[in-house]
Amino acid sequence: MGISRKFSNYCFLIIFLSILFVPTYAIQNNITDPNLQTSLNYPDIVIQGKEFVLSSIVKAMADQVSNITVTITCPELQIQPNSFHLDKLAKDSTFGNDFNATVKNGVPDGNFVANVEVDYFVKGFFDPQPVKHVVTQTTQFFAASKPFLSLDLQDPSDVFAGEPFSIKGTITNQGANAHNIELSAFSSEIQLTGKKSLDITDLDAGKSIDFEFVVQTQKELSDPTQATIHVNGTYSDDEGKTYPIDNSLSVFARQRGMLEIGDANGIWIGQFFIAPVVGVGTIVSSVIGFMIFVWHYKNKKKQKQKKTRKTS
Repeated sequence: MGISRKFSNYCFLIIFLSILFVPTYAIQNNITDPNLQTSLNYPDIVIQGKEFVLSSIVKAMADQVSNITVTITCPELQIQPNSFHLDKLAKDSTFGNDFNATVKNGVPDGNFVANVEVDYFVKGFFDPQPVKHVVTQTTQFFAASKPFLSLDLQDPSDVFAGEPFSIKGTITNQGANAHNIELSAFSSEIQLTGKKSLDITDLDAGKSIDFEFVVQTQKELSDPTQATIHVNGTYSDDEGKTYPIDNSLSVFARQRGMLEIGDANGIWIGQFFIAPVVGVGTIVSSVIGFMIFVWHYKNKKKQKQKKTRKTS
C-alpha cells in the first residue's frame, strides 16, 4: 500500500513538472517523411519588430540518415542563421534547434507563410551510395501590430433583489501585447453595487484570463425586470494608444417571495417567466405526505403480522 502510494505521488510529480516546464509555444507544424520527421513550434501570434523563437525538432525514422539540413526562408522574417546542419542521426534519435526570428517592421497585420526545406541523405539496403531526399513545406504565421481583446460573458444563474450574484467572463487577446485593461459593469434598468470593476496590468499576445464581478441589485424591486448589464472598458498597446472593449448580457431580476427558496434561473414562455423555485409550503406538504405514506405502510405491515399470528 505504501509503495503504491509513493509510486502514485512520483507519477504525479513527473506529470506536474512536465506541464510546468513545457515551452510556451502555441502552434506545431509537422513535416512528415518515411525517413525523417521535423516538427516546428512557434507562437500563434508574432509581433512586428519583436523577436520570437522558432523551435525545430528532427527525428530519424530510418537507419543511416546523414547530412541533414533544415532551412527556413521568408521575406517577412529576419532569421540569422536561417538553417542548421547535422552530419548524421541514429534511428529513433532526435535533435533540436532554435531559430531566433524577428518579424520585419512594415509587415502588414494578418497571415504570411515561410518556406521550410529539409534535405538529407539515406542509404538503403540495395543502394550503392546514399540517396538525397528533399522535403519542402510551407508554414503559416499570424502577425499583429496592435492588441485585439475579445470579451466573453456567462449569464448569471439567478438574480434576486438585494442578493449577491456573479458575472463571470473571459478576456482573450488575439493581437499584440495589451496593457492597462480596465473593465466595469453597469445597467440602466437596475442598480448595481459591489465588486463591479477590475484592472489588469498586462495580457500578452495569444493569452486569456478569467474574471468575476460579484454584485447585487437594490433591495426593493417593484416589478420583475428583464435587465441588460453592460461590461465595457479600455486597454492600450505598447505605445499607449487606447482601444475600447465591450459586451453585454441579459438577466431577469425579481423579488424573492417570503416562503421561497431556490434560484430564479428559468425560461421565458411568451410573456411569462417560469422559474424552478420551490415554496416552503410545498416542501412542508411533501414531507407531511411522505410521513403519512410511511405511517400507512407501517400500519398495514402490522395488520398483516396480526393476521398471520391468528391463522397460525
